Amino acid sequence: MMEPFTRVVGQDWRARGGDAPLCRRLEAALRIAISSGRLVAGVPLPSERAIAAGLSISRITVRQAMAPLVAEGLVTTRPGGGSTVAGAGTAPKEDGRPSESAPRRQTVLRSHADELMEKGEAVETRLVDRLTGPPSAPEAMTLGLGPGERVLRLYRLHCVDGHPRILELTTLPAMVVDMETATASPAAALADAGLPAMRGVERFRAVALGAVEAGLLELPEGTPAMRVERVSYTSGGRAVEISRAFCRGDGYEVVAALSAE
Repeated sequence: MMEPFTRVVGQDWRARGGDAPLCRRLEAALRIAISSGRLVAGVPLPSERAIAAGLSISRITVRQAMAPLVAEGLVTTRPGGGSTVAGAGTAPKEDGRPSESAPRRQTVLRSHADELMEKGEAVETRLVDRLTGPPSAPEAMTLGLGPGERVLRLYRLHCVDGHPRILELTTLPAMVVDMETATASPAAALADAGLPAMRGVERFRAVALGAVEAGLLELPEGTPAMRVERVSYTSGGRAVEISRAFCRGDGYEVVAALSAE
């Protein structure tokens, strides 16, 4: 049986991290617990509810702290099966690289416009709309935002030869980025704020375009498309950007090189 969770993360975990959000302080404490062996690889973790109750915090705070660890492969989750500290075959080494026995995907974090330009296509990005407002509950949880904080939403079309190819909604924490810089380049705005996105987690899903998305992409409603959802993180594991992109199926491909070396 696992010892009380306050012993795992340390009695003083709240006091560490200065003014960092509570979820980031808990994330740092969990990283230390994993690297020191207090959280043993292969041993199931308590449920979010149990951790929250044991530390007198909310389940949302626990979920926000765990998300970067799951994204990095330090913790694995299964629907209905709880969470487990990754085994030796999947956990990173001390230098942060995956173990040699674990196949890894060789990818580079870049924007959708960059991906199009890499194919030698002339890309024009058009701003459709720019809004600031309160985050949705999932956005607040992902970005670690507290009550009263706001997000900047950018709706942009990435066009090739004057024709829309990708419709992208980018969500950023409004308080840390310059709006004008972010409109031109979200990546540059995050870098200027000292929060450069260094890695990301993407999910791909085939969808039928709704009326609004289809109209902007100049396609009939119901046309099949690829929806790409991305959360980008700093090197320290803070989520700083959410991207939701609708990509025309006739002009988008995914290429990944897998290697066990």
